[in-house]
Amino acid sequence: MDLELQKQDLLSRWKHAFNEIEHIQQYKDKIETERYIPGFRYDLKDYGTPLFLKPEEKLFPEARSREISDYHFYGFAADGLPCYTSFGQRISKVSWEGYYSYSDNVVEYVEFCMETGIPSAIKRFIYNNGEKMIYQSLSVNSRGNIPVYKGLPKEQMITGIIEDQHSLFCAIEKYTTENGKILKADCIAIAPGAGEYRYEEIYRYDETGKLDEIRTVYEDGKTSLAYVQLNNVVNINQLSDEVSESMAQAIIDTLLEAKIEVPLSLLEINYKFVTEYMPLLTPRSLAFTDGITREHMDEDIFDLIFLSTEVSHAYLHLNAGKFERVFRQFVQIIEREEKWDMGTAMLRKVAYLLTTGKMYNRIPVSDEFAAYAIDWESDMEEFEDILGECGVAGSVIAAWKDRGWL
Repeated sequence: MDLELQKQDLLSRWKHAFNEIEHIQQYKDKIETERYIPGFRYDLKDYGTPLFLKPEEKLFPEARSREISDYHFYGFAADGLPCYTSFGQRISKVSWEGYYSYSDNVVEYVEFCMETGIPSAIKRFIYNNGEKMIYQSLSVNSRGNIPVYKGLPKEQMITGIIEDQHSLFCAIEKYTTENGKILKADCIAIAPGAGEYRYEEIYRYDETGKLDEIRTVYEDGKTSLAYVQLNNVVNINQLSDEVSESMAQAIIDTLLEAKIEVPLSLLEINYKFVTEYMPLLTPRSLAFTDGITREHMDEDIFDLIFLSTEVSHAYLHLNAGKFERVFRQFVQIIEREEKWDMGTAMLRKVAYLLTTGKMYNRIPVSDEFAAYAIDWESDMEEFEDILGECGVAGSVIAAWKDRGWL
């Protein structure tokens, strides 16, 4: 079955799951043992590898831990495999429940937003003669917590979500195997706003036969690391420092290669909280900021200085080749632990190093030069505080206010 047919099969499975929320109880009834864990674990994508059932350091196997709403509850059946999970949000009081099912041909995880009844995630492995052949994954934006759909008939929810180009994440992987090992995967994906695209994943193993990395190859020839083997003794703080320092140097290299206009006045390090910590770069020269200031004296020019359109300041893609592996290790850890703020802190440190180090004197900068790490969707209201975290002096911030920049 080709990728397009697999995509339609996954969508059909998701639509059918709207009728299966009542199945949850039968999986809860199978629970023999339970665990309470900070964040998501037992990701079906890891099924069949040691990581799926790897012993965890942070387990709270006591019933009273159920009151700790930041922790996820996992129930295990008599065979030791997870059969049920639940978790919730402390403030909104929205909760989710999911179940795992296992057979010779299909292993599946189905999750529901209990507030709306929407199947918020489906993950499936399809097997042939004991070998993984297909992986299917679908998740709904906001994990199905979309209040506008609450109480609507299932058919309206399904139509509304499918027609909304920002509602679904999908991924299909079709494997090529040899001697029981995956060599590559032909893939198709759908991402909100980006639409549908295809890519290939190449699997590489170390000398012991353990999976060492998965590299994604896109249709335009660009590549990125999707997975790397983790060092069991990784210190996350040391790793964060290593990534920050390596990324700062890589940013300077990228700007030098781009032959940007200097001296440099501002450097925006643009990221997306939770979803993307490999930043895009927007350098603004002193000539640019001085020109805007002269042309708009005594005006509020925040938008013109900091929110220039991509037409006037196209984003530069960072060349991550020299630190790609440590970056992927870092991101895998913060994803697994849901320590998203650590990703933000790492990027703020990059900006701090570049601001206070004056781009390490490798690129000419203005006296008030500032690099800052920002996600405009989530950080706009805290921008002035963020500038301080990124090493911008209070006197510089005051001068910008006098000029109408802030």
